[in-house]
Amino acid sequence: MGRRPVTAPPLLDAHLVADRDAFQLDVRLRIAAGEVVALLGPNGAGKTTALRALAGLHPLAAGHLTLDGVDLDRPDRRRWVPPERRPVGVVFQDYLLFPHLRALDNVAFGPRRQGADRSAARERARGWLDRV
Repeated sequence: MGRRPVTAPPLLDAHLVADRDAFQLDVRLRIAAGEVVALLGPNGAGKTTALRALAGLHPLAAGHLTLDGVDLDRPDRRRWVPPERRPVGVVFQDYLLFPHLRALDNVAFGPRRQGADRSAARERARGWLDRV
């Protein structure tokens, strides 16, 4: 009798239940390391709400979000990791910049929120801007 292949746990294991006005998102995602996934659907289907929930920008009403074995969101256990401490990034269709900051400092905002000093954050931001 043959052995079953050992499968690695998913990198992302999520059941996103989020309320938004009269709409309730209820979607399950299990994504393996290296897998590429696209969220497709018509306007109002919940794509942006799902991305905001993954990034910690929209609270889950129920469900869970586990990334690489670490619980980032579990409302039933009162577990929630704030956006700036999650290894999740989202680039939205409509950009939002801080109008009082230069472009460099807008890009450096992420590293600053992660604890980098101003000089180190700007250096990282310069590197990113040079790449694009």
